[in-house]
Amino acid sequence: MQNVDLKSLQLFATLLRECNVTRTARQLNMTQSAVSHTLNRLRDLFRDPLFVTAGRSLAPTPRALELAEPLHRALAVVGALIEPDDGFVPATLEGTFEIATTDYIGFLLLPVLMDRLSVAAPGVAINVKPLEPDDDLAALREGALDLILWNEDSAPSNYYVRKLFTDRLKSIVRAGHPHIQGGLSAEQFRAARHIRVSGHYGAVKEAVDAFYEHLGIRVSTAVTVPHFMLAHMLVSQSDMIGMIAELTARRIAGNLPLQVLEPPVEMAPFTVSAVWHARRHTSGAHRWLRGEIVAAAEQLTQQSAAAA
Repeated sequence: MQNVDLKSLQLFATLLRECNVTRTARQLNMTQSAVSHTLNRLRDLFRDPLFVTAGRSLAPTPRALELAEPLHRALAVVGALIEPDDGFVPATLEGTFEIATTDYIGFLLLPVLMDRLSVAAPGVAINVKPLEPDDDLAALREGALDLILWNEDSAPSNYYVRKLFTDRLKSIVRAGHPHIQGGLSAEQFRAARHIRVSGHYGAVKEAVDAFYEHLGIRVSTAVTVPHFMLAHMLVSQSDMIGMIAELTARRIAGNLPLQVLEPPVEMAPFTVSAVWHARRHTSGAHRWLRGEIVAAAEQLTQQSAAAA
């Protein structure tokens, strides 16, 4: 195999992300002709066209898609080798990390995480933004976000994903409900009025939507609210039915007069993960924060298991 330089591999990765010669040239501070010349060298190297014209864009070939993940990993390893040690010490770190997530994930993870950070790095602040996955992936790539926390099982090229914890759905009604005590049948579920959440994204939102679709019914919705935390409060003060994540139910047990019940149809658990871009992968501060989030998730899981 011919020798290939690091800049050519970086160009390959950028083309995979942008699928456009002009944008790739701009990002790498190259001329379009230089990009085309390097692409031709890569085609010879891998004995494949790698990209074909698709309108005004480029579309990767199957071979290029096969190479995407090993390329991504190789660049990360090389980056770790050639980047200077940043001398990172958590206790002296001052700054703000930008994280996009949902109220459900924030409710579970942030109390544990902030408790850890207050001891390990009191100068660190966390700015939590509402989850908007389509925009957030671009924000990760551009450096405007550090992490996304949501229900993602796989990551696109040049992104990483780390599983944090799993959860599953439960149904909730208020304690002292006139018709539901200790169990919930499909008939009771269908007959009741429901509280729904209007958010477009999130681990619980997508799991709940899949649950209703799987059940194959059109429930009567009494009220639609923007956040799950508000929904739980309303259920505790009405005869409506709502859905809740089991870890949330354990966290609020004793604070709200709720019955936490098995849904009439069992659904598979869902996963909550951290997602980040390769540009932050080798940063000492970012590695440390990811480790703290993983440790917070493990602590959350242990606390929930003990409470159960």
